[in-house]
Amino acid sequence: MLKDKPEIKSFLDVGCGAGELACTLAEKGMKGFAVDFSEDAIEVANEMRDSRGINKSNLQFKLGGLEHVSGKKYDLVSCFEVLEHVKNDKKLLKELASHSKKYVLISVPAKQRLFDSSDKSVGHFRRYEKPSLIRMIDDANLDIVKFVNYGYPFTDIVRVGRKAVFNNRLRKNKNESMNNRSKDSGINPVKLPKALTKFDIEKAIVPFYYMSRAFNSYDLSEGYLVLCKKK
Repeated sequence: MLKDKPEIKSFLDVGCGAGELACTLAEKGMKGFAVDFSEDAIEVANEMRDSRGINKSNLQFKLGGLEHVSGKKYDLVSCFEVLEHVKNDKKLLKELASHSKKYVLISVPAKQRLFDSSDKSVGHFRRYEKPSLIRMIDDANLDIVKFVNYGYPFTDIVRVGRKAVFNNRLRKNKNESMNNRSKDSGINPVKLPKALTKFDIEKAIVPFYYMSRAFNSYDLSEGYLVLCKKK
């Protein structure tokens, strides 16, 4: 989605989690700053950056939020799987746009009818419908460059098993605050069965990724990925 955007030299990643996206962007030559309000996430992100040989001067991780970038602007502001954790998501999107010189890249879970224990257990307030998300983007003074529906049909296939796992997690953590669930969501993924850890998962999913791209223009998926540009 960004490969034909050589003008992007700097980025801000908000809610960076374990730092995978920020590290990937830094490896493509962009200089970045990333924030997250989870201490554990920042610790993991720093470890990931160091293990991948990325210079600290090219990518900084900071505990907290947008208070660290007051008055600063970046070519790209990214925010993956964060808006659904925030009560006032419209306000946050406008704040993200205010820190962007050119582009905003967001991803969110799709379709409120699919809202279940897998959302509740990680601190989600909502899922998104395409029309309302488009309106929210427009209200933030952003134009849509590309709108992708990602994951179908494979996320649908694993939904039943995933729901069972998160039902169990929700029972164990039923008294945990939404804030703490959100903090854990980016660094505590569901563990794979031991037998699957013997395989190179990244290589194994490549053909499925290309298959799923055939459905990206249809509103069938559980997730939306949207590249926006300042008006």
